Amino acid sequence: MTTLSDPTLSAVLELIYADQSKFHSLEGLLLSVDLKRPEYTAAMWVNAESYWGRLVTPVYGARLAALAGSAEADQALLNLAELTAQKFLRGESTERKQLPPWLPGFRAALLTDGYQLRIERSGDQPGEAVIRCRLRPTHRLPLQLAEQIALIETELELRGQHTPLDHLQQATRCYSRRDYAACEEHLRATLDHLTAYAVGTPEPDSTKNVRHLVDTSRLTVRDGTRLLRDLRIMTATNPHPHRTRADATRFRIQLTATRAKTLLSHIEF
Repeated sequence: MTTLSDPTLSAVLELIYADQSKFHSLEGLLLSVDLKRPEYTAAMWVNAESYWGRLVTPVYGARLAALAGSAEADQALLNLAELTAQKFLRGESTERKQLPPWLPGFRAALLTDGYQLRIERSGDQPGEAVIRCRLRPTHRLPLQLAEQIALIETELELRGQHTPLDHLQQATRCYSRRDYAACEEHLRATLDHLTAYAVGTPEPDSTKNVRHLVDTSRLTVRDGTRLLRDLRIMTATNPHPHRTRADATRFRIQLTATRAKTLLSHIEF
């Protein structure tokens, strides 16, 4: 998935909780990265009024929202990871042999999620230097997302659905070549053909096919609306609020995997 994984988010949250003095206030931190939203809630076995509860509830609520298709929530989590690293590196050495002990593991977790942590430093004196941290997507998909795509490809092959399978495989190849426009065209075609497969028609008219799935109660109105929205923006010019073109395409791959699993679950095999 493009959304930061549990191990990475745990590393971020544990850093914040272990040294709360790095931030003036928890609410200020959440506001600064756009995590202070009422829709970011998650049922967790924590004291909701404690510092830990007020920290983890919106973070994991945002993660659930991102997995369901919220690009804003996805970006907010990336912002949180960047800002946390930036705050904890202030005053620390960034020399290879003098890195703070938490940094190597933090970087390794991000790499597993498909992100490289870049540290930009201005100024010569450690106490006076300004640190900027930026997450940049690698040219490979995050491991968990790559595994999801591989499972979907296997299921499509077993079902004999070679057209959506070919488009999905072409999409991942285009992503690895950083041909994002072509990748997104193949993602759109994948969902168009899967929607037609769900209806049982050879015609990849997604608007008509999604309406049929809703009318026959195989998709809820909410799921059908989300699917149509995602199909319409799949090839639009960077409609998601991500910082880079690669971020937007990765998020569209995540959306494709999520919607593909939903469609396949409604087709008897």
